[in-house]
Amino acid sequence: MRKITSTIYAAVLLLTASTLQAQISTSTGGAASVLANSPTSNTNLGIGTTSPKAKLEIAGYPAIGKTYTFIDNADSYAKSILLNIGTLRETSTSTSGERLLTFYDVPPSNISNAAKTMLAIEDRNDSNRLRHTAVTNGESLFQLSDKVQSSVFQIYEDGLNAFIDLPKTGCYLTVGGNAVWPVAHNFWVKTGTSKFDHDVFIDTNLGIGTSNFVDGSTTYKLSVKGKIRAEEVKVYNTWADYVFASDYKLDDLKEVENYIAKNGHLKNVPSAKEITNNGLELGEMSKIQQEKIEELTLYLIQQNKEIEELKAQVKILMEQKK
Repeated sequence: MRKITSTIYAAVLLLTASTLQAQISTSTGGAASVLANSPTSNTNLGIGTTSPKAKLEIAGYPAIGKTYTFIDNADSYAKSILLNIGTLRETSTSTSGERLLTFYDVPPSNISNAAKTMLAIEDRNDSNRLRHTAVTNGESLFQLSDKVQSSVFQIYEDGLNAFIDLPKTGCYLTVGGNAVWPVAHNFWVKTGTSKFDHDVFIDTNLGIGTSNFVDGSTTYKLSVKGKIRAEEVKVYNTWADYVFASDYKLDDLKEVENYIAKNGHLKNVPSAKEITNNGLELGEMSKIQQEKIEELTLYLIQQNKEIEELKAQVKILMEQKK
């Protein structure tokens, strides 16, 4: 019976407040805390203010520039709740009785010189699912978490830098469309184009037109299915100057002739079949071609010496005939 009477009293009190165009103060005094608005033509409902500017307005700590005193950080939040909506959190150990949706307006205090606000949505297991915090003249954070309190999405800014993070390994970002499970890629631009005005660092393999990076036993950092156009390609590799070393064995031209007749290509040069099956390694092939150019130069030097020697012999014979 007492519960029914209390409920009826509360309903009558609220109706009376609405009829009187009133606000509810935060001081003690029971019904005496229901005061008329100023001016009384103001029909909005205010809590902690006599001149509410919205249908419902709740005032926080009134003094600006004042430092408040709290027992600890938890006490500062518990005494700064402006909104406390929904079911009581089932596993909450807080004595302030926070509900599922809370908004805090924490003033400067002995705990922290900076005022801050926090909007939080919890589930009934007291697990935070959404949180936004902002520090006066400081950083701000927006964060979504899963049922076990792991952050899945967060935006943080410190006044100079802004960070967007998807911390979990199973996070996927799709731009220009909706992801369909199973999602093929962690980051997927389905329509439009992507542009990077600065450096792009990729610490893995990059595929253009293909997702295959393995050829034989070799894994390639860049794989392209299609044609590549460039103004210049620079390849780092060893070079063929060993041909000019004093101990380099230069095959006799007769040996070269026999090798070509037997194999159909120069020694150390891949055959047409090998290139067709395995592809052409640009750096290695450039070195092999340079090797053959340097060998050809040595052959020309040898032949030039032989020609000069023959010319000298012919000259001697011509002089003897005179």
